[in-house]
Amino acid sequence: MTARESIAGKLSQPLQPLDIAMESILESLGQAILYFDRQGVCGPVCSRACLTLLETDPRGRPLSEVLKLDAMQRDRFLPLLNLLFDSDATAMPFEELILLAPQRFRHSKDLRIALSYRPILDTDGNRSGILLIATDVTLKMEAREKLKAKEEQVQRTLRIAGNRGGYVRYLHSFEFALNTIENSNSLFDVKRDLHTLKSMARVFYLSTVAELLHEIEDRIEDFEPDNWQDPMAEVMADYRVRLDLMLEYARWLGREIWGYEFESGKQIVSIDTRKLYAFSRELSGMLGTGASPAKVIESYFHTIASVPVADLLNFFEMQVGYFAEVADRQVRFRREDGDDVRIFPDFYGPVLDSLTHIARNIIDHAYEPPAMREILGKLPELHVTMTVLFTDATKKRFTIVISDDGQGISADEVREKLEHHTPPVDTSNESDEQVIQHIFDADFSTKADIDINSGRGIGMNVVKAAVERLGGTVRVDSKHGFSTTFTIQLPVLWEKPEK
Repeated sequence: MTARESIAGKLSQPLQPLDIAMESILESLGQAILYFDRQGVCGPVCSRACLTLLETDPRGRPLSEVLKLDAMQRDRFLPLLNLLFDSDATAMPFEELILLAPQRFRHSKDLRIALSYRPILDTDGNRSGILLIATDVTLKMEAREKLKAKEEQVQRTLRIAGNRGGYVRYLHSFEFALNTIENSNSLFDVKRDLHTLKSMARVFYLSTVAELLHEIEDRIEDFEPDNWQDPMAEVMADYRVRLDLMLEYARWLGREIWGYEFESGKQIVSIDTRKLYAFSRELSGMLGTGASPAKVIESYFHTIASVPVADLLNFFEMQVGYFAEVADRQVRFRREDGDDVRIFPDFYGPVLDSLTHIARNIIDHAYEPPAMREILGKLPELHVTMTVLFTDATKKRFTIVISDDGQGISADEVREKLEHHTPPVDTSNESDEQVIQHIFDADFSTKADIDINSGRGIGMNVVKAAVERLGGTVRVDSKHGFSTTFTIQLPVLWEKPEK
């Protein structure tokens, strides 16, 4: 034994109890603790809790494998490593940058595992590694969910009370769908109706209804378009009683607020008495000059029965706020000055309801984390703007413009999805502008996974179908990485459109 080894051995003896004590403290915390270097490779030291909380021994393995990151998450995480270890590459502090790293671990036994990070500094103050701490927060999250459920009851009452017309329309749509699903001629129409009903249920905090409709969607996802009526009848036989109970419960909620006859009540429009007087004079003049019945009807609707489109879109603004809230995302909504477009609301119900899919689409696809937005020179919050304008001087048509300053739509990503679509779609002769219009196609989605909100490729087609049914058009324009704009053009209708 050399003199150096002898000295090292003597020094290590008093340190061994300290090492054991530190290890005991580390393990007593019950947290999975490891560290990784600038290549994203985990070091040789970790706590035993990694085996249970992260379900693997991380030593010497890439962190992306340990955390089970998918391809998209890996593509975002690897460039982040360079920024985390090179303090000169960005002015952003570690505390903000690290928010772009994975914050949750998907555990196979549904444990809620939260991830946090701490920098490891060398003697010169440079980051030599990053400590990752995984904590089981299952009990804390369950307690939080119970509190959230109570809060949701209050939110549900307020939401329903503040949107009587929309809620009554939802109940009627729900009942109509239940009575017509089995006799429908189109499987996709059924899927489209269920998807819209589910989205609206979530906006009204009818979570149980939304989950049941989502379960039905899963059951019918793989039905063949040419042979679906009999399987659908079996599904409805399994769910009909529960759906009827859900509908009755939803009705009971309305009765608790407005009374038993709330569904038969008509929408009330407040009219300035000066407008009533002005209309009576105008009507007298039109009758005196032999004006056509169509002209009289148009004047009546515009002055007496119409409602500003901007008022009807309050519900859309609320939906954007709702989806942002449940996704814990920062969004700011702004109305831009436009024209005083007035319509008869009963004709436009399906279009107004379909906008819930645009609201959800914005939150799902446009949102970027605040730290990423700051890197790109944007304000931390996703900004959504909306305006209503007459399309031309005749005022026979109007336009709803909904824009966001999010990550935009990648034409290349849409092309790739279309190439692997069943059947494949040839876009070789289409411009990027034409390609992104395919987001309105049936069964098209850029989302990899299906969840209770989206991923089935139905929502945007619902918007297109509802708009075109009224003789309107919808298109999307986008600058990848910067913005997306939905433009909906509709006629100003004074007579009920033919189905």
